[in-house]
Amino acid sequence: MALDKQEQCRDTIYHEQEEYKVDMDAIYSGKAITKAGEKLIADDVLKDNQEFSNAMDVLSYWRHTFEAPLETAFDVVEKEAQAYDKQAICAKRLKRHVSIVNKLRRFEKMKLRNMQDIGGCRVIVSSIKKLRQIERRLKKRSEFRIRGGQVKMKDYINHPKEDGYRSVHLIGQFNDGKGGKKYIEIQLRTVVQHYWATSLEIVDLFTHQSLKTNQGEEVWKSFFRDAGALFEVIDNIHLFSQLDHKSQFEKMYEHIFQHPDKKAREHMLACCKRVVKSCRDLKIINKLEAYTGSLKVVDDRLNDERIRGYVLLEINMKQKKVQTTVFEEENAQKAAQVYVAAEKHAAVTEDAVVALVFSNAVGGIKSAYPNYFADSSEFIRCLLYIRRIYEAYDSEKSFSTSVLKTLFGVKQKN
Repeated sequence: MALDKQEQCRDTIYHEQEEYKVDMDAIYSGKAITKAGEKLIADDVLKDNQEFSNAMDVLSYWRHTFEAPLETAFDVVEKEAQAYDKQAICAKRLKRHVSIVNKLRRFEKMKLRNMQDIGGCRVIVSSIKKLRQIERRLKKRSEFRIRGGQVKMKDYINHPKEDGYRSVHLIGQFNDGKGGKKYIEIQLRTVVQHYWATSLEIVDLFTHQSLKTNQGEEVWKSFFRDAGALFEVIDNIHLFSQLDHKSQFEKMYEHIFQHPDKKAREHMLACCKRVVKSCRDLKIINKLEAYTGSLKVVDDRLNDERIRGYVLLEINMKQKKVQTTVFEEENAQKAAQVYVAAEKHAAVTEDAVVALVFSNAVGGIKSAYPNYFADSSEFIRCLLYIRRIYEAYDSEKSFSTSVLKTLFGVKQKN
């Protein structure tokens, strides 16, 4: 499929203005890379357009050096993932300028040249079992034995983050094609974990919070923490995402309301109560439903499963519009060039969000990154299940208390 005309259009939009030009052939030293990172986190960086543009060029150069090892990592991960789950969604991305700057600000001792997740792959699978199979397979590979044969890994499934985030992160080392190696982060998550994580990012996008980095309003943090605990229960339901809606609800009801362990059951029902209260107080379901579909996607090719390539996503929150540009796989450098130009533009444009992502099928971009399309429909469905379960519990509890009061004069507890 020929995409040159569209690519040229986006290239012209940015490069007809001098400040958005990018020199992709320049080479910068490690010292220059560190200095650029320091400039980008300065509070007054945008006061000098040229200085900001130069720092962004260095960032773009450094980020682009991860493209070759990221491609190698993606091929490895895609092959291993699809050996266990033919429906696995595989995607990759180079870290956004905004995310890089935020991370440098959060970790004061970190230097741009030492950041280990500039390049990252995401794999979304149908179950915990398949995730663990892929994890074990990757850990056997030499690319993931980087510290005296040890694996560098964070298991956020067995040890969730404080905010409720769950997945597995692995760090591998891959050749950069120039005699060196680069660290690439591999993120493994189930579809249920994906529902939770991307919905949190949607709330961040629309409410201008940073819940993803554990910064934001406590009421929202508490909601996602409780929801995360309940989504862990859902993840233990065999092939939950493949069940019809009626069966999904029945299995959730069984795992929560009819759990044989009294203490575990009471904990889950307490989480249900808090989630239902948060949904009511914050109007969460209404807000998420309003966000879903509020962004107009102006490119129907994102439904095309045949294209393997990059998609530049430019989100205008004021106009509620997602502009997309598709680059075929062999045009990675052109995609990177237009990406950094778009980032320069977004940095001085209010309510603009830019990302460059890759999927083994462009039609899978919406599944891999639903947060950029404000799609939290599956998360909402699970919240509705939780509400129905709690209502059933509350109704039964009220009925039992009423019967006891009638028969024995037992006073109802508040």
